[in-house]
Amino acid sequence: MNNKKWVVAKQNPKLSKKISDKLGISPITSQVLVNRGIKSDIEAESFLNPSLFDLPSPFLMKGMQEAVERLKKSIELREKIAIYGDYDVDGVTSTSLFYNFLKFLDADITYYNPNRFEEGYGINKNAIDSLENEGAKLIVSVDCGISAFEEVQYAKSKGIDFIITDHHEPPETLPQAVAVLNPHQKGCNYPGKEIVGVGVIFNLALALRRTLRDEGFFQKKEPNLGDYLDLVALGTVADCGALVNVNRVVVREGLKRMERPKRIGLKALKEVSGIKSTVNSYDLGFKLGPRVNAMGRMGSAYEAVELFISDEKAYTMELANKLNSENINRQNTEKKILTSAIDIVESDKKMLDSNSLVLFSKNWHQGVIGIVASRIAERYEKPTFLIAVDEDGIGKGSGRSVNGINIYKSLLECQQLFENFGGHEQAAGITIKEDKILLFRDMLSKALEVSVDNNIKKINIDSEIRFSEITDGFLSELGELSPFGIGNPEPVFFTKSVSVVSTKIFKEKHMGIKFESEGVKLDGMWFNLKEIVELSPKVDIAFTPQFNIWNGNKDISLTIKDISFLEA
Repeated sequence: MNNKKWVVAKQNPKLSKKISDKLGISPITSQVLVNRGIKSDIEAESFLNPSLFDLPSPFLMKGMQEAVERLKKSIELREKIAIYGDYDVDGVTSTSLFYNFLKFLDADITYYNPNRFEEGYGINKNAIDSLENEGAKLIVSVDCGISAFEEVQYAKSKGIDFIITDHHEPPETLPQAVAVLNPHQKGCNYPGKEIVGVGVIFNLALALRRTLRDEGFFQKKEPNLGDYLDLVALGTVADCGALVNVNRVVVREGLKRMERPKRIGLKALKEVSGIKSTVNSYDLGFKLGPRVNAMGRMGSAYEAVELFISDEKAYTMELANKLNSENINRQNTEKKILTSAIDIVESDKKMLDSNSLVLFSKNWHQGVIGIVASRIAERYEKPTFLIAVDEDGIGKGSGRSVNGINIYKSLLECQQLFENFGGHEQAAGITIKEDKILLFRDMLSKALEVSVDNNIKKINIDSEIRFSEITDGFLSELGELSPFGIGNPEPVFFTKSVSVVSTKIFKEKHMGIKFESEGVKLDGMWFNLKEIVELSPKVDIAFTPQFNIWNGNKDISLTIKDISFLEA
């Protein structure tokens, strides 16, 4: 039996062979490139060897010239510039990047990240008052502010200018700031629509450096913005940015710089995360990112920013250990909520059969519900919202989607129910009164009817492959397609009629399997089974091949995605 419908990509042997012949790579690797939207050998070359020279001009972004001119003015007049960032990883890395950059320029700077529980998401008037007291004349928002119409007007009334940099979907009416940088706003010609907040602020730094360079500002050394790509990579992956086009370039280059990081805070964070040298996108999303996120999720992101802007070794190690400790607290809280959420779903057949999940409780910590929503969405393979309701009956919710479904568009059809909402294709947040949650559950389900196929769970497969074709050289080629993530998933292949040599169960939920096909034996691992099954002697398998490095040995192993049982 099949657990999922296997959808094999349409094969294009002619184009695959052309790319294979031109670049000297396997036709199967070429087909994977074609499956990722590559249409020529030139595009394939660019994809396999992305360069910082491929980045589009930052001045293609609407509002960039105005933003640069206003920042120049502040630097020349020694005005205090305040950076106002969100409390998640994207906000923390954006704040840290621009703080370090402006510090290099000897600007008068401060930064502000709101407390999730006391202030909530986005810009608020009390924070503007606080920054006014510090003497701020210009506030640069990072990863937030696209809907802060009233707050920008309030700042203007106090003689404080605003530059908004954000990547979330913009409303029809934008704040009346000096400049608004958001690749999604109408009339913006910047091609890298996939960039997240840290990508936007990186572009602002690029544009400002170019302008200052042309005007002879740098008498001696100028900032090397390549040194900031570690922060761009971390923020991009942690914020679920699609790893294509601009994001592919900056994340790939950022990962290179993380192997031997110059930033001592990143060194400390790698150490407490147990990462020895090489860093991949999984490490960003599941090791480094969660530790940075933990501070903002459980309260304030102040220490997370300090980790990336401090140059004191002992202090950064202390901060890294604090982030690690807070992450453990976050994990324990998350486990309790996850257990509670699963109990709610499993006890209600109607929920199990629904096309989406909206779950709520007065006992949940709002700082971690986004993580749990992601786990629930992955477990049940459907868009999921978790809502933490406070003592006043106000619910703060986090939603996560599944591949192919734009959760933000579905929210637009329910927006009359919300006190506030925002987000993008794969993740969103809402504020809703408790008495409207059940209505939201019904409206979301109706909004998703066109998008969601209730009955068929799919797994996308790149091509068929023989065991004899899975060699060290082939896996090295596939590695050049990394970093993998949203927009550029790990390749998945299938092989028919494989013999099952032996099986072994680990931790009552993982199955180790030794396979054989045409005389070639390979080990595989089938993770997180909902129930242990007995395999037939012959099976069809869908899998991702990879190197397994253990105790100095390097072997090929298969991560099983699904198995189709065949009759003996």
